[in-house]
Amino acid sequence: MPVARRLSAIMDMPARTRGPKRAPAQARSIETRKRIIEGAILVLAERGIAGMTHREIARTAGVSLASTTYHFASKFDILAAASQEMLDEDTLLLPGEDAAGSGGAGCPRSWLVEFLIKVAGEQRVRGACWTEIILDAPRHHESLALARGWFTAAAKVWSEWALASGGDDSELAARSYGDITVGLLLFVLVLRPTEEDLRAVFDGGEDPLDRWGHGEKAAAAKPARLSGKSAVTREAILTATLDELVSKGQTAIGLKAMASKAGLSPSGAFYHFPTTASLIEAAQHRLFENAKDRYRIVASLERGEESLERLIDRTTVIFFREATEYALESLAIYRVWLEASRQPSLQSAIWADIADQHSAWRRLLTPISSSLRPLDPLLSQALFTGKLIRLVSSGSRTEDLAHVRREFAHDLTMISSGRFWL
Repeated sequence: MPVARRLSAIMDMPARTRGPKRAPAQARSIETRKRIIEGAILVLAERGIAGMTHREIARTAGVSLASTTYHFASKFDILAAASQEMLDEDTLLLPGEDAAGSGGAGCPRSWLVEFLIKVAGEQRVRGACWTEIILDAPRHHESLALARGWFTAAAKVWSEWALASGGDDSELAARSYGDITVGLLLFVLVLRPTEEDLRAVFDGGEDPLDRWGHGEKAAAAKPARLSGKSAVTREAILTATLDELVSKGQTAIGLKAMASKAGLSPSGAFYHFPTTASLIEAAQHRLFENAKDRYRIVASLERGEESLERLIDRTTVIFFREATEYALESLAIYRVWLEASRQPSLQSAIWADIADQHSAWRRLLTPISSSLRPLDPLLSQALFTGKLIRLVSSGSRTEDLAHVRREFAHDLTMISSGRFWL
């Protein structure tokens, strides 16, 4: 199976040996450049693109600031190099020859569980960096091209594994493998389940809502009822923050900066939002509620008894709108989810949103499934999330959108009948 070479995890790089003589200048230059890229990957994972600066990368990489500006003239040059490293060469989300070696239908499931365990532990930095780059890809032509190339290469690897594993339709199975991997990757980064938690859900049949929860699953608290100028001020700050999240993809948001963007004094921002996390949480809640309102509009157009075909049609219509008209809003939600993996104070609020989605999928699947498992709503949720990330981050091309209904029909049929591969 043609798979790109596997790179070592950043934190597990072996110590470099030093001989009595200095390496040639060209070799030192190559080594320095590699260290800068590795430092950038770590910064991207821990601080995101908004927190990536030449100075921070130099500090993390253990090189001089002059070295970073010598090798990379701009922040985007560093991002492009890190993207190339992660998206063009890394095999983090791809099964290798060792995983597929034994053949059989059980291989994809076994590999995925082991992959999620690694992402929850030793490969967390790599997984967070990959997700950060993918979620930012639509904003830059170069990154979009890299993301598209990565998903194209990934599709070939998954297709070969699907053929080896058997099944009715290897093409649809391959898309299923890839999408669910991307979706579950994001959930694991955000919720931080332990290996024991992961095995309890995937091997032990426990409910993800019970096992992976972060405190109460209640919706985010609504602000106190405001009137007059106070309500206008709060809404102006929140609107400025939403614009920052959607149009720029920024999660490193400052209260003073958002007040200034709204044309208000900093005191107004601090009065309504005492911390930056509380402002991001309020913006995320608004984005999530807006998305739910769009879902309700589609659901309200349908009448009659729930059926599998109705669920497939509704899911497809909702997906098309989220992947096209509301693509940047969709990614903004997931960017805040990823930010919650860095800021523990956000985790409870994001968990409430994830739990809300999970419960909605369970309500939809229960009437049409005779043997619904606790895991099945999570699989449907992860498939939708991973598919949306894949299509939006690679440009939502018509030829990709054309397959969406067939993909949902395949996966939701398998899940509702208890025959899904995972």
